[in-house]
Formats: sequence, structure tokens, C-alpha cells
Amino acid sequence: MREKSCMIVVPENEEDIRIEKVLARLENSNDIKMTGELKKKKNEEDDDIPGVAMTLSIDGREYKIALAVLHVEIPEFFRTVHAFSDLDFQKIEKIQVDMCVEMEYSKDFLTSYHDQLRIINLLVPGHLAVMDMPSEKVISGRWVKLAAESQVPPAPRYLFTVQAISGDGDEVWLHTHGLKRCGLPELEILGSNKDMFNTHYSVIESMAVRMIENEEALQPYEPMFLAWLTEDIAMVTTVVDWREGLKHYPDVELGKAEDRDEYHSQDTEAVMLYLHEDDVDAKKVERVQFLDKYLGHNTMFMVSNEETNRMRKLAQERIEYVKTIMDLKDPDVHVLLKIGLQVDKEFIDPESDPETQKEHIWFELKEIKKKLLKEVFVCELTQKPYYVKKMDEGSIGKYTVSDVTDWIIFTKEGRYTPDDAYMLNL
Repeated sequence: MREKSCMIVVPENEEDIRIEKVLARLENSNDIKMTGELKKKKNEEDDDIPGVAMTLSIDGREYKIALAVLHVEIPEFFRTVHAFSDLDFQKIEKIQVDMCVEMEYSKDFLTSYHDQLRIINLLVPGHLAVMDMPSEKVISGRWVKLAAESQVPPAPRYLFTVQAISGDGDEVWLHTHGLKRCGLPELEILGSNKDMFNTHYSVIESMAVRMIENEEALQPYEPMFLAWLTEDIAMVTTVVDWREGLKHYPDVELGKAEDRDEYHSQDTEAVMLYLHEDDVDAKKVERVQFLDKYLGHNTMFMVSNEETNRMRKLAQERIEYVKTIMDLKDPDVHVLLKIGLQVDKEFIDPESDPETQKEHIWFELKEIKKKLLKEVFVCELTQKPYYVKKMDEGSIGKYTVSDVTDWIIFTKEGRYTPDDAYMLNL
């Protein structure tokens, strides 16, 4: 089931992907080293395409890598997940030679993805864009550089895409691309519609992220808690083979056997629900749509401690963007900081890690004060906390970088987070 991860790199300069130049960069690298012999690789589809195979070591992790020089037009159905200017696309259209960087992921999926970006950033400097073939998306070369140079891996959602297929009517068929390179099944929701598909998208995304974090597939009929929809109603999902899932959707027009190519016919599972606790043992599943009337009303899907910690590290690593833009004193710029507040004693579980018992809540950043060798963020609370009773909307607090778990910068041009900070050009 595991597929190789192929990324097509569009260089800014075609000379940069000549194999001898690529190998010279590898030779001079301190972080990524070639182990073993360099081998010429024949392309299964075209023997005229030059390619090489090698084993690369990154921080003690080894990967078998295949490089090939070829040209690939960006498919129309690929999703562009980062902003590209008209000038960017003009440059991309002029490039006639690209490089494929192909590798097989280890069981640490997120680290493997990050390592692939690091390899690309070393081998092909000045990349305009990268086509991530398994997830069928186009990512910015500037984002790749920022991500590759970071000590924190990108968000798990980058490993896959959720595609929405619609027909002439209201029906929408949702399914993922990219999970097979992790050895995970692709997920789908049948019988969605144009009003609910964005919310159903979040259901699939949350399940896929959890599988990536757990580094293993959800087994058929195994329950997964996703969210509390009300105080009494929990959303518990599971998966079944898509053929079994279709039995619960006898009236759908999309996603039937005749609609599927080989990719969507193998290692693909339908998302289903357990409505009652007793249903788990009985393996009695229902359609996702049974909870539609509760979904989408500020539904908060569970975020793991691992993902919260990753977001915190990234926000703190890139806090200089916040400091720099605040120094400009532009009245049209507004910054929100998410701060981790220690919950009141009555809510603390003495057997759990105190760091996991914080309420993460948004403040508006008013100013940054210098205090000795560190900065102090003066912030105004934007909403009332649930678990910190002494604070209310409008409360003013002073915090340091170590308290920050996320941030958003708002300008006249757009909204920027730690993930897409490269667009600020500060």
C-alpha cells in the first residue's frame, strides 16, 4: 500500500538542476550526506530521461532517493495552496526542465516529509514551486525554503489534500490524496452536499491528522473520538471499506464503483459514525450526515498535545516577524497572540502534565516593551476564558515569548500566520 513520495521541483534557473551541480551541493553539505554508491537509474516510462539513485543520511535517518530531470506541466486539477503572483506563474511557464525528487517515507511520516523538503532545498536552490504529486498540490518555493530551514516540521495537513468532486446537482464526494505515501488508506465521505462539504472536509482532515500523528492507520470499525458537538453528544467516527460504505448510501450519484479509477478503488476507506456507545461492539455504523444538524456550529475538533506543541514551537521560532511588524507602528496592522493561560486550581488534574492543562486563548497585542534582555508583550484579552475565572474580555496582561502558542498578523494586504510568514517580505 505504501507509495513513494515524488515531488517535482521547478527551478528558478534550469542550470541549477544539472546533475553535476546537484551532486556538488551535496558534497559540500554538512547536514545531508550521501552514503553508499551513486547509481544511474533508468526511468520505467522513458529510458531517455537521465536519473540517479542514492542513499542520503539526515541526522542519522537514511532514505533511498531517486533524482530525474524531466519536464512536467502543472496539472489543471492540482490545488495551489500558497499565493503566487502573476510574475511567479510567468517564470514557472518559461521553465522547460524540472527535477523529480522521489523517496520512500519511514514510519515517522511528518519527519520524512520535512526531510524531503530539506533535501529539495539543498539540491535545488532558488526553486520557484514544488509539485507534490501524491497530494496533488502546488506549494511555493519560498514556503519550502522557510519550512526546510525551520527546526519545526510543517503541519500534518501538508501531507495530504482533501478533494471535493461535484456533479450537476448538489452532491459532493470528498476524498483524500497523499496518505498512501505514509502507508495509510485514503479517506472519503460519500453523499456530502454544497452546504456541508466544508464541515465534512474538517472531519476528514481531523481524522487524517490523527492517523499521521499516531503513525498508524485506524482499523476498520475502530472508534475515534473527534469532538464534543454538545455537552451530551460526542462525535465518534470510524472507517469501513468504501464498498461497505456505499451500502449505507444507496442513492448517491458520485463515488460508485464505475466512478473510480485504480487509485480510488484500492486502499480507500469511507468515514462513518457511531451514534451510541453500544454500537461500537455491535459494529453498527451510520452515515456522517446523521450529525449534520450539530456540525458546523463552532465545532471544535480535538487537537492533540503533540500538534499544540508543534504550533507553539513554530510560533515562537518565527516571533521575529511579529516584533518587526510592530516596530513599523503601522495603524493598519493588528496582531493577535494566542497565550497559554494556566487554568484555575479547581480544574487541574494533579496526575497530568501542567503544560497540557492550559487554556489557549487569543489576545490583541497592544505594544512590546523592552525589559532587561527580553521583550514583554502587553496584550488585551479578546474573549472570556472558561477555566480562568479572574480574567474577562478586555483584561490586560503582560506575557513573554515562552507564553505564546500561536499568532496572526492582519494587514491591508491579508492575514498571515507562522506557517505563511514568508509572504510578509519584512
